[in-house]
Amino acid sequence: MVSVTVENLLAFIRKPESRGDYNIVWSGIKASHRPLRRLVDMTIGDVLSWQDSIDHLYMSEAAGAYQFMEDTLRGLYAEAGLRIGDMMSVQNQDALALQLLKRRGLVKYQRGEISAETFANNLAMEWASLPVVTRVKRTAKGRTWTVQPGASYYSGDGLNKAHVTVDAFMAAVRAVRATDAPPAPSAPETQPGRWARLFDALAAFFTRSK
Repeated sequence: MVSVTVENLLAFIRKPESRGDYNIVWSGIKASHRPLRRLVDMTIGDVLSWQDSIDHLYMSEAAGAYQFMEDTLRGLYAEAGLRIGDMMSVQNQDALALQLLKRRGLVKYQRGEISAETFANNLAMEWASLPVVTRVKRTAKGRTWTVQPGASYYSGDGLNKAHVTVDAFMAAVRAVRATDAPPAPSAPETQPGRWARLFDALAAFFTRSK
């Protein structure tokens, strides 16, 4: 079961990415190249085939409430426990996004293994509408530069910019409490070895013989 705070974080991400529209595609795609059906009425395989068909025409083929790119979706659905024939439904889009949160360190953050700032920056690297919250180095096309807090990790590409403030983003991230985390795996109970059991049995025998 997904906690309320994680659900709220997903809702926070949906708003700047798509205004919460599970059927939306990137606005730069011409009407003639858009899917003939609503995304929620298509299978994951259908969406991938459509994305592949327009990949050479556009800078983005982002689709759905979380603006999944083809390369991301193709490697993600099985990881999220879905099949290519499953529908691109509201529930399944949320499941895919949850898996992206996990990829970006959700469980580690919940367990206190990474900071809120690290987790937030990880998410900003996944969703371009979210800002980085500390200075981050980025390397692309042989060039390295610093992305300043408040800017999209992908700012400067002519396509993306942050649409929420650092403060609002961090409030959503910090609300994901450590108490929501799955418990850390407990250490297996150690069983006495065969020789230890034998010595115990002999000790018990001689104790009874006295």
